[in-house]
Amino acid sequence: MPRENLHLTKSPAAKSKAAHRLQSDGLAFDYFPAFTQKTHEFHTHAFVEILFVFDGTFRHVTADRTYDESAGGLTVLNYNQFHTLKTPSGPVELMNVYWDLTKYALPDLPEPLASRLHELIPSHPMLGHRLNRVFHLQMSDPEKTGQLLRMLYDEQQKKSAGNAAAIDALFRLFLIELCRAAPAVQESAAENFNPRMEAVRCHLDKHFAEPVRLEQLCKLSSLKEANLCRQFKKYTGVSTGDYLKQRRLATAMQKLRGTNEKILTICHDCGFSDIANFNRTFRTALGLTPSQYRNYP
Repeated sequence: MPRENLHLTKSPAAKSKAAHRLQSDGLAFDYFPAFTQKTHEFHTHAFVEILFVFDGTFRHVTADRTYDESAGGLTVLNYNQFHTLKTPSGPVELMNVYWDLTKYALPDLPEPLASRLHELIPSHPMLGHRLNRVFHLQMSDPEKTGQLLRMLYDEQQKKSAGNAAAIDALFRLFLIELCRAAPAVQESAAENFNPRMEAVRCHLDKHFAEPVRLEQLCKLSSLKEANLCRQFKKYTGVSTGDYLKQRRLATAMQKLRGTNEKILTICHDCGFSDIANFNRTFRTALGLTPSQYRNYP
């Protein structure tokens, strides 16, 4: 593979179609028929990167884990994740998806897929935490996933009427397949898994639109307040209050971009106490008011 293509694992080469698409549209695809890399070249991205393996095996090293990725495997690397690839067993056929969510927003999906998508891919870097930095999935129908990605890549490579509409439709289908996929490593088997904290996290995910009191979480986990707060922050990287705020903001962002609901309605449906609180919290986290975010190009 030409040396210039190796740089595409870091960011698309400056004059490539992928670089142009990422800059202009916020979404780009790049196909590697025989990717090779013998040494680790650690790097990071300001955007989301998704890798899908058609054939072969490679070693994927992140900040705290090492994985052997094989055919049918898909990895979601969210914003600013330090990682590298190595191919000790020879060339690998793979597809890279580069996604800047400030330019190409999360599509609206039906529940429960919409919630699953927000778990896999936060709408904004400020919504990241320890548990959603990297996801490794084994696609349930790798052939279908591969076909969708090849079609997306082909649409990017040519100029035809309806390219943008075709990419939107195909990418939505791809995300549906991604959300349907089961994690390659179940959380219960993952290192540092904490069943009590996972129960608290799931409770917050399910009841984020309701008032949540710390006493409820203590009862659920059978822990005292200080111990609960300490364990939850160790498990997720954020406090229970910040996790709840992230969950509310993620749903609000989805509704602002994906629906025509009034901002006041979204405020209350997402669990914010009043519109002033909603505006202040949203602006502090994202640098925009809800109205500005809805109308952001």
